[in-house]
Amino acid sequence: MNIGILTHHTVINQGAVMQMFSLKNWLEKNGHNVSILNYTKDFDFDPIERKRYNISIGNIPFFIKEYLIKKGLRLTWFNVKKQILYKKYISRNFNFKFYAIDDMDAVIVGSDEVFSLATGCNMMMYGHGVNTKHLISYAPSFGQTDMARIEKFHCKELIASGLSKFDALSVRDVNSAEIIKELIGVDPTVVCDPVMLYDFTNEHTNIDRFHLDGKKYMLVYSMDRWMSEPSEINAIKTYAEKKGYITVSAGTFHKWCDKNILCNPMEWLEIFRNAQEVITDTFHGSVLSIITNRPSFYYIRDLNSNKLMSLYKYFGLEDRILDKIAYADMEKIQNSSKTDFAAVNEKLSELRKLSEKYLIESLSYAEREII
Repeated sequence: MNIGILTHHTVINQGAVMQMFSLKNWLEKNGHNVSILNYTKDFDFDPIERKRYNISIGNIPFFIKEYLIKKGLRLTWFNVKKQILYKKYISRNFNFKFYAIDDMDAVIVGSDEVFSLATGCNMMMYGHGVNTKHLISYAPSFGQTDMARIEKFHCKELIASGLSKFDALSVRDVNSAEIIKELIGVDPTVVCDPVMLYDFTNEHTNIDRFHLDGKKYMLVYSMDRWMSEPSEINAIKTYAEKKGYITVSAGTFHKWCDKNILCNPMEWLEIFRNAQEVITDTFHGSVLSIITNRPSFYYIRDLNSNKLMSLYKYFGLEDRILDKIAYADMEKIQNSSKTDFAAVNEKLSELRKLSEKYLIESLSYAEREII
């Protein structure tokens, strides 16, 4: 079948691109032709983000303030190079069509926070205006969006009517499942993120150019605006020094780290594989630490607590969560808690089988209808 994927394909970060890469490759290995579907993202609920994505002469003062002054020249230059690297990577690895014009046998919405109302209401993510007879969701999330926010922005009827048109509904976290249940009375299947669905076990990438061979390092994966408090920096550096590690930030820039690496998603995965330990406060950083079996510290922030807690509870990793990023807390967890990766891998295998079954059955239904 010709399948389109609706996801956040313009977000330039490792996790967003890797989940898109993973779902595309899984579908292709199962005999389908896959395109990523273009759309214009809505920023009506977030004027700051609207400015960030609106490059115009009138917005030059905003970009000077937000990037050159707040972020600094080194971080800004790192992100400029990252934009160039990722746009080339995306153009080489993905084929694009438009959701409202190009005809698809089936469209998969997900994964990532495509159901979120954080910046605006993207009606196509709920199935409106999509040029297909068969809609399937795979591992989408509402993120921190809840029913109060849905009602505040008067989106309840729009979201509910769209979701009611889907042939099959799945989500990647419990909060999203509960919202769908409340909206349309359907219990969606909870599946794994595509990065967990696709098996990377035998896929390796050369990372010699980063000169990490023989170095013991603690991998720091966080957005550049996070893990920037002096107390947090001091805690991580102190822990790393006592363990004999250098600190490495891969894919994002932290000027306090010993090494900052600009890498594509597959190189990012390999850097995780070779880390001694990981500290992260992101969803896909947590996902990679799980699939690469890296001893990790997890820190939860208010803006991603729903999806992270759902992930950690499923894999039994609650004892690796930091209440705060402090050296004493890191030492306490390291001395008292050792992750049972055999149990983690068994859970991963179970979830992967369930997720594959969901996708195969959902796509088979669409295929029968087409025939």
